[in-house]
Formats: sequence, structure tokens, C-alpha cells
Amino acid sequence: MNGPIVVTGAAGFIGKHTVTYAVAEGLQVRAVVRSDAGLDGAEVFRADIGTDDLSNAFAGAGAVIHAAATLAGDHARDTVAASHAVVAAVAAAEVKHMVLVSSLAVYDVETLKDHDTLDESCPLAARGRDAYSAAKLEQEAIFQTGAEQHGFTLTILRPGAVYGPGRLFNAHIGPGLGPVLAMIDGGGKVPLCRVDLLAACLVRAALAPNGVEVINIFDDALPDRDHFLSAFRETGWPKLALHVPLGLARLAVRITPNGPRMPGLFNRSTLEARHKPLRYANARMHNRLQPVTMMPFAEAMERAIEMERGQTT
Repeated sequence: MNGPIVVTGAAGFIGKHTVTYAVAEGLQVRAVVRSDAGLDGAEVFRADIGTDDLSNAFAGAGAVIHAAATLAGDHARDTVAASHAVVAAVAAAEVKHMVLVSSLAVYDVETLKDHDTLDESCPLAARGRDAYSAAKLEQEAIFQTGAEQHGFTLTILRPGAVYGPGRLFNAHIGPGLGPVLAMIDGGGKVPLCRVDLLAACLVRAALAPNGVEVINIFDDALPDRDHFLSAFRETGWPKLALHVPLGLARLAVRITPNGPRMPGLFNRSTLEARHKPLRYANARMHNRLQPVTMMPFAEAMERAIEMERGQTT
């Protein structure tokens, strides 16, 4: 690949790890951030992706990794409008390859049976179950249309629940209230993705264009919910965990009036997306990106907790 790798959202959780990995690999990196961030070894460009000129940041780039995202902010601005701006800037700069951080949330898991395996062949949802998943579906469509119109290659990575120091918990376990967790469990695995694994996969995808493709990113050793909770409790939370059978949660959703319009876990699509018992395949990830052998989950979580404590002391 000729030219530097550009990482948008470089000050964010995923973006910062991606920059760190790329710099450690000896690559030339440009980091696009909204505000100042400590990103040693990278050339930093301050810009609001949705409104500012990106031509200087993208000029001569070999690939762009679009990691800018919001989990609960203004999706129309930070996901959809920003994606249009990035595609336009990529086309103007004639960048040859794009890598997009998408999400497991785009899949329609209601098409799968309990204990099925989710892989890249799973159908996409016809529409998002919430603002976040709807925005990610639209984002993928924007980039795929851009690739068709402008001729750049595109790798879409769909990670599971990304975790690491600073972000250890995820919605696939259950809701919490104060010191109490209601763990909704019907079996299956928790679809986790260590942030350093995702960072490595993003950089490797940037270095190895392969037309237009989609790759799911999951850890090898996925825990069930009991094992996740056992490891996570080293954080000191929850003080009390209530085990809620998935069948009971499904019944509650079924008898809730106006269920399809209800928020959160009272919505059947949300409940199934977070808690349907499934297995998660990552064979394509290994075949295409060849990530290193991963440590056992309990060890990975223990290290992440230790690092998080070190960051806050």
C-alpha cells in the first residue's frame, strides 16, 4: 500500500487503539480528531467530519479507516451525515480503499433459531430496531453505494460487543439498576470482541483490500453469561445478580401491550438481538485477516480490569 493510513474518530475508544496498533507496526498514520488527543507517532488533523474540509487529511492516503461513531448521540449527524462526508472526501482524494467499522447490530437475528450459528450469511434487518442499528444499516448502504459509484474497494468489519479498559460491560448481559443486575440468560455465548483484536483487524484489512467484503470480528473463546459475570465481578459490580430466564422475559414481551413500539427489552427485536442463545462464527476473520491466537476470556477480562484500574488511579 502506498500512502498513510487515515483513521477517523482517532480519539475514540476503537480509533485510539487502532492508531496505537498501526504506529506500533511501523505504519504512517494520520489521525482525524475533533479535539486534541494524545496520539504519539501519528500526524493529527483536527476536524469535525460532518462539517469540516477533509481534503488535507485524506490527500495521498493509501486507505481510510472510518472509526468515528456514536453509541447514543446524534446518529443523523455523527453517523449518517459524517458517512456521506467521508465518502465524498474519499472520492475527491481518490483513495483506493476504505475500511468501515460497522456492528453486529445490523443483523436480523430473528431469522435464526435458538442455538444457531451467526455468520456473515445472516440476513440484515429490514429496518433498525433502534436509532443506533438503523443508523449503522444506513451507514453501510452509504459506503457500499459509494464504492459502486467511485470505484474504491471496501471492507466492512462487523464486530461484536467491543470491550477493553474503559468499556468492560455490554447490553448482552442484562440491565442494571444501582447495585443490582438482572441477567437474562437462555444459554448461548456472549458475542465479544476485544478492542485490541478489532484494532489489529482494522489495520490488516486496510493493508489487504479485497473488493467489497464483510467480515465479522469475534473473539475465539466466547464465554457464556455465567462465565462473563464471574470474571466481570472483579470490578466490584454487581453486588446482587438476579438470574432471569429468557423464556420468562420472552413471555413478558409477548403479553406487553403495543410491544413492537416499546423501548428497550420490552421490544421483542431488542430482546432477541441481545439475548437469543446463539453461537458466533469468526472463520472468515481468521482466513482473511489472520489475527494472532487469543488469550482465554477470563485472562483477557482480568487484564482489562487491571489496566482500567491503572488508568483511574
